[in-house]
Amino acid sequence: MARTFAQMEEKEISAAEGISAEDALATLKSDQNALLVDVRDTAEMESTGVYPNSIAAPGRAIAWMADLESEYRSPELQDRTKTIFTTCGGAPSYRGAAAANVLTSMGFKHVRFVDGGMAALVNAGAATRQP
Repeated sequence: MARTFAQMEEKEISAAEGISAEDALATLKSDQNALLVDVRDTAEMESTGVYPNSIAAPGRAIAWMADLESEYRSPELQDRTKTIFTTCGGAPSYRGAAAANVLTSMGFKHVRFVDGGMAALVNAGAATRQP
């Protein structure tokens, strides 16, 4: 049976664990090993800036970057015990939740999506820089 985009959003968001922007920022500031993965596209990142020390994984790149056997693997996405937050553009946080679900299915133990995405992080006082 075909699903609507709203149904796909609901499925991804309900399957992932969210975190408030405030709580994510507090963890990112207190835990030097915590990582923010930004799944927005380049234009979105240029528009608002990116969180310092975050990594970009636009679109479906996150799966290749986190794969232990991929030629595109990212060193930051190899430790399955690292605390990782995923972020997209805003609410609803479909892309962030989908990315969190991908990482969870790949064996990551501590993954949450930022509820409200980058818009919520900026509103919560996140510093940004140009990519």
